[in-house]
Amino acid sequence: MFNDLHWSIYPGAEKDVLARVAAYAQHCIKHSISAGPALDAERDALPVQVVGTTAIVDLKGLMVRSAGMFARFFGITGSDQIRAAIEAADHDEDIDNIVLRVDSPGGSVSGIAELADAIKATETPIVAHVEGVAASAAFWVASQADRITVGRMDLVGSIGVTLTLFDLSKAFRDDGIETVVIDTGELKTIGAPGTEITKAQRDQLQHLVDFFFDGFVSGVAQGRGLTEKQVRAIADGRMFTPAEAQENGLIDGVSTFDEVMAAFHVKPLRRTSASRARLAI
Repeated sequence: MFNDLHWSIYPGAEKDVLARVAAYAQHCIKHSISAGPALDAERDALPVQVVGTTAIVDLKGLMVRSAGMFARFFGITGSDQIRAAIEAADHDEDIDNIVLRVDSPGGSVSGIAELADAIKATETPIVAHVEGVAASAAFWVASQADRITVGRMDLVGSIGVTLTLFDLSKAFRDDGIETVVIDTGELKTIGAPGTEITKAQRDQLQHLVDFFFDGFVSGVAQGRGLTEKQVRAIADGRMFTPAEAQENGLIDGVSTFDEVMAAFHVKPLRRTSASRARLAI
């Protein structure tokens, strides 16, 4: 579930999810609970509902490429599922508008570019509305909408990519543990427990982080109609208040979700089961 090295996420947000996963794992061990093969085989439900001619797609929680039932239980969302929901709504002739409702600290880089591209490619008008935070990868995704609005106490930003490793070599040596690595190259086992992280390894990881960051900056620039220079000037990981975000061209306005829906002449009702049937998902 957490097999991706590179994350575009607001720092610290992943700790809450990991803590919940650890607590649940301990509970399972204690009570000998088995998920069983059927759980893994169950088809994921897509996070979409329809109100009138408007499709509401929820992007909430930590983002990974694909989130199954177990992951969703811990507040994790799948980029692939969000993309499928967006595409299903875009292909429905009865849908006139799409609202992407965002409250996410970001997450794994994997799958984000594809989701961002899918949003950019929609022919149906799409508005991203932030209820809470749209940080890092979540903001990259939101920036591809035709318009971004946020609540008056909500935040956006944290533009950047992070990768954290722990060099435990000294701790291992102090405990009398020697790590023996047999590989085909210095860069094959970066971060292996008990090994020292070398300069060459650091340089390689920085190269990858920079690669993802370049894509992030380019995506936000294209989505928001900014230059890459403008985006890089504010891409230091900071979060922006609504006023600051609007001043820097990151959002289009401040509003509530009800106001966004009212602009489409509909009330923000919730009819999840009917919505899924409507979109044949």
